[in-house]
Amino acid sequence: MPVKSKEITNSWEILSKLVERCVKSACNQTSPNFRVVVVCNEKPNILFQHPHIYYVEVDFPVPIYKDTEPERLKGYDYALHSKEIVMKNADKARKILTGIEFSQQFQPSHIMVVDCDDCVSKKLAEYVHRHEDGDGWVFRKGYIYRENSKILYMNTKTFNQTTGTSVIIKYGLHKLLFENPDLYAHSFNVLPGANIQPLPFVGAVYTIENGENILANKQITSQIINTNLMKDIGSLIKKIFKYRLVFLSKSITDEFGLYPCGGSH
Repeated sequence: MPVKSKEITNSWEILSKLVERCVKSACNQTSPNFRVVVVCNEKPNILFQHPHIYYVEVDFPVPIYKDTEPERLKGYDYALHSKEIVMKNADKARKILTGIEFSQQFQPSHIMVVDCDDCVSKKLAEYVHRHEDGDGWVFRKGYIYRENSKILYMNTKTFNQTTGTSVIIKYGLHKLLFENPDLYAHSFNVLPGANIQPLPFVGAVYTIENGENILANKQITSQIINTNLMKDIGSLIKKIFKYRLVFLSKSITDEFGLYPCGGSH
């Protein structure tokens, strides 16, 4: 679970709440066969404790892009300040690899990257434990949650292209996700060298508009919701089949440990 530096947060208090929700979610597994490794420059201010959580503090340089001129790089043309996004992704990748190396002491069968503002199903550890021979699983389906909302959008086809909290892979095969060591490559359709299967149930909740995502939250929301019916009927049809509206039920709250970080819980 990589956590960005306090120096580049919009609110350290909010980020700490998001991390706390995330580790609570991760530790709510129905099986005890898991460990949570949080890699950070500074340990977030959280009260929750669990014997399976480990914090690894690093002194990586803070990814702040000094040049005031916007730079557009291949693969990052959606962002005006794409160089800064590249630096943040590289920082994230370094922290993930540090966490994976640290986790070697636990002799894990599989590893999973969890973005620190997301939530995960409590069924994951048990499912992996019952299928330890599998190379891994990709989350094609997943929930997208706007902070403090009463509804979720379920991506039914391409969830792993939306968030990094979407791949479980056998330890050792994780190197296939880091052919570029500065980028965690989770947005694949097929992963050559590994037999990665779709996870047969929803495995994660990707939260947006919480103020601390690397990418532009409102841009993502707009892509889900906004469609000009007269001009883009084809896009609307695609969205109807790709996204499904789901109400935030007690069963979803219980399974994913999802609660609004801006409200009571």
